[in-house]
Amino acid sequence: MLEGSLRDFSLDDLLQMIALGGKTGELHLEGITPFGKKKGIIYFENGEVRDAETEESRGEVAIVELLNIKEGSFKFVPNDTMHVKRSITKSVPDLVLLATSKLDEWNRVKVKVGSPDSVFKMVTDDVTEEIHLSQTDWKVLMLLQRGLTVREAALKLNMTVFDVAKIAYGLTALKIIKEVGEKNPETQEVKKKAPPRNFILRLIDRIKGL
Repeated sequence: MLEGSLRDFSLDDLLQMIALGGKTGELHLEGITPFGKKKGIIYFENGEVRDAETEESRGEVAIVELLNIKEGSFKFVPNDTMHVKRSITKSVPDLVLLATSKLDEWNRVKVKVGSPDSVFKMVTDDVTEEIHLSQTDWKVLMLLQRGLTVREAALKLNMTVFDVAKIAYGLTALKIIKEVGEKNPETQEVKKKAPPRNFILRLIDRIKGL
């Protein structure tokens, strides 16, 4: 068994070591991602990723989240994984690239989607035919307009938070929805988004002019 801290051992190096060594077993991971705490297991067979799971998801959705753990711990347990149904066929380098690209997307969209716990509301009820939305876009829109967060919508649709956030970003850019607050996952209370600073300054100027 191999275990340690991800501060001392990068996750990329760890995956490459397991892959190049042709190892079979379970890689247990726990730590901090851009979306909070996450823990799960990546299953290897002869150095290839067979499957992955977290408390909420499995397959590529789970591995994208797990590969974005930056601070935490790991434990590799040699074990027979033939009982685990194979759901992942990508190579380790391709999975690392996938996780990195999803993180890059998140860094771009978080300007308009501040958190995976962001809550939105419809800006317009009239989505014209000129706006072309895919079936997945519509599914995400229907969940967000019902008050679900990006994280909750991702769980419902078995998508990554990254992909739902990207769609929410697009819907916001099209002025179909707008972010109105952030939901506390534990209390379910929504903290309303503060008005932009320039709006507050204009309001102060108006008050002064009264």
